[in-house]
Amino acid sequence: MPKALDILIDPNTGDLQVDTERDALGLIAQGLEVGDTTYQNQAIILQSVKGEFKEYPTLGVGISDMVNDHETTGWTREISLQLESDGMTVKEVDIDITSGKLTIDAEYNS
Repeated sequence: MPKALDILIDPNTGDLQVDTERDALGLIAQGLEVGDTTYQNQAIILQSVKGEFKEYPTLGVGISDMVNDHETTGWTREISLQLESDGMTVKEVDIDITSGKLTIDAEYNS
């Protein structure tokens, strides 16, 4: 199974996305939503701080620490390194301070 295909998490609540379907007998046949998790994984890596994952203690960017930081070079490098450590090929990471926009072009290797 490709790394980008996994269980989806609701971006608003952080809960698992569930869409329960029942069979002819009324029993639950399926429920968890599965799909492309590339963007979901990027968001989790950006929001997480180092030490938050016991299995991977150095994983995480801690993007909330970037508030009021006007030096973006280090952040761009850190984001690229963290996404690459998760198996993504990073084509571009761009941080525009004036607009407050973060652009990431990265995907998992097939």
